Amino acid sequence: MTTLYLEKISKYDRPQEPVHVSVPFAQGKLHDARLLSIRDGERALPVQTRVLAHWPDGSIKWLIAHCQPDLPGNLDKTLTLEVADKPQHLPLAQRITVAETAEGYRVNTGRLSFLVPRQGFVPLAEVSLDGQPVWGGQPFQGFALTYDGQVVDTTDGPTQLELEEVGPLCVVITVKGKHRRADGQRYLDFRGRVTAYAGKPYVEVEYQFIHAEAEPELSLQAITFEARPLAAAAPHLALGEGYYRTGIQESEGPALDRTIDAETVLYQANEHYVDSFYGDFWADWRDANAGLMLSIYQAHQHFPKALHVGAEGITAYLYPPQAPAARLLQGMAKTHRLQLHFHAADAPLEELSARSLQFQLPDQPALPAEWYRDNNPWGLDFIPERVPDRLLTFLSIRHDQRPEALGMFHFGDAPDAGYTEQGRGRGHTVWVNNEYDRPHACALFYALTGMRRVLDSALVCARHWLDVDLCHHSPNPLHQGGLRIHTAYHVTGGVTPSHEWTEGLLDYYYLTGRKEGLEGAYAVAENVMRHMAEPHMQEPGIASVREGGWALRAIVAMALATGEERFKREARRLVDLFLSWDQLYGGMLAPYTSHSMPRVVFMIALTMNSLARYLLLEDDERVKKLIAHVMDDLIAHCTLPGGIFYYKELPSLRRVAPTVHSIESLTHAYRFTGDLRYLKIATRQFYAFAERADSGRGGPKVVDDSGAVIRGTGGGRPFADSYTSLILFAGEATKAGLLDWYEYPA
Repeated sequence: MTTLYLEKISKYDRPQEPVHVSVPFAQGKLHDARLLSIRDGERALPVQTRVLAHWPDGSIKWLIAHCQPDLPGNLDKTLTLEVADKPQHLPLAQRITVAETAEGYRVNTGRLSFLVPRQGFVPLAEVSLDGQPVWGGQPFQGFALTYDGQVVDTTDGPTQLELEEVGPLCVVITVKGKHRRADGQRYLDFRGRVTAYAGKPYVEVEYQFIHAEAEPELSLQAITFEARPLAAAAPHLALGEGYYRTGIQESEGPALDRTIDAETVLYQANEHYVDSFYGDFWADWRDANAGLMLSIYQAHQHFPKALHVGAEGITAYLYPPQAPAARLLQGMAKTHRLQLHFHAADAPLEELSARSLQFQLPDQPALPAEWYRDNNPWGLDFIPERVPDRLLTFLSIRHDQRPEALGMFHFGDAPDAGYTEQGRGRGHTVWVNNEYDRPHACALFYALTGMRRVLDSALVCARHWLDVDLCHHSPNPLHQGGLRIHTAYHVTGGVTPSHEWTEGLLDYYYLTGRKEGLEGAYAVAENVMRHMAEPHMQEPGIASVREGGWALRAIVAMALATGEERFKREARRLVDLFLSWDQLYGGMLAPYTSHSMPRVVFMIALTMNSLARYLLLEDDERVKKLIAHVMDDLIAHCTLPGGIFYYKELPSLRRVAPTVHSIESLTHAYRFTGDLRYLKIATRQFYAFAERADSGRGGPKVVDDSGAVIRGTGGGRPFADSYTSLILFAGEATKAGLLDWYEYPA
């Protein structure tokens, strides 16, 4: 038994509020998802579950659970989660139903009924509210995208529909297809999603466009979505926008318009952590019969955005035509989310606005750290029982210090001043592309602390990967499906295994249940294996150590997640490569200048850390001995006077570099040998690292040459680069009493 904690957010009561939580279970603990029980006090709540992953013995590893608790205004709430003895069959006040027909899927939430059609992505047709049809058979015009002076739309044409999730509380329908050009040709892929909840008069709609065509670059000029009700009388119009309080404009006649552009966000003094929340942006149209409020999710973060509401209906400009054209490079995509809230003609705007704010910042149940520790789905000790409170503060600050970036193709990523100043962007901003797997680091930190903004950051960063940095299409097989390296405008660089990760994408899938996270992890893993099959990647001492090191970590994660033999086989091959590498050179020497093969401490150490993760697949004594031997080699050859590691083994590069990767690999050497010497050396490195840890959030907001609004200096890497290593070290060092000095006074 454990708790699900919902922190205080809204001042309004939310009866039967839809919430979901993803829950890990230890191997052998749960075999039947129907046994999961969630209680509100003594009252058991109806629960809808879906299994996301299994352990090798067939027991459940992750599942997602939906429920609808009553949440009080201005108060927090704690629910109870447990595994029952037998399945519970609880009555439902309202149940969502879905029926497959020749026309598509017909959904009825109890308040709202509609059709998700097979022809086109409109996305809804034949809408009824409380049993009364509203605004004709097809009140929406679909999504229209303008590029290079041509318009394509989703209004017509065959689509693929899939019930991604179905149950009494929640239905998720995904839609795939191609836009239609004016000449009838199909051009540019799209992916849509419709989510509906039992008893609710609103739906969430997503639209993703994907450039998987032959052209290297398109000029994106506009994206629109139109609601065109059949008005029985003169409508009442309203528009809301705000970030502290929502400012509402109302009109009986003249149209209302509002645009969020670079100037808007540049001069709004917003103090929110933008991965969690910025503000609200909605338009409302109503006549004597019913109304519709359309809200754009994270409109400020994904600017430019605009809304127009007039007598003819609502137009949402997901990319306004008056904005400068955006570069849409081959392989890029972008997802937008909307809430369509149907309501009675006399519904108060303040209540509707509150629901829109719930869409922007929904309630999210949090499991305690003890549950993640006892049901560890990650294998290593990422949720230690005790670490210094001072370290948690340090990690929180480090997490928040990432420079902030806003803009449709930029939100969820961060610029890197170091790379930019080195000239790697040839005069343009270099984007770090969530290097060192920020989504994974954030997911682990969230499991330890339950801090909401950390979860939001994990999801936002993974979403950016899945849209922008993941190469959805390329004629080059070594680019296809891969994550782009840090580069100007996110995707102008290449793809290489040392800058590709799968763990954060898998976490995104586990924490949300969204299949594209798992699909993205597969794409990256397959790209990595194509790279590692290249001849130069299979010979020890030809490529850098970290190419195979990060490749091994990506493949081990997929082997643990899927159990597929091809991933296990590739992991074993990479392990054998490193064993032969060490035998050939007596250490992990790798090419650098034309005449040198130096030891590079951080590259070698991160590779040892990947080898430690391989031991979750197979208990191999050779690997344990290799890790200890390599760390002995680094201690002997790569330390400065004072005992701190340096950067690279050349006189010109022997600068102080107490890399966090070495702190972790020394910790693994201690775990496998029991020799406290390794942990003491790691503690020395940590002391030096903590002394020189940098920051980088302060600074003015500026608009860069790609149109992004950026606030903060420094780099986007420090938290992702350090978190997993520091927490694994701190768990062991705290138990050994080596971090007593690094604590607040009693």
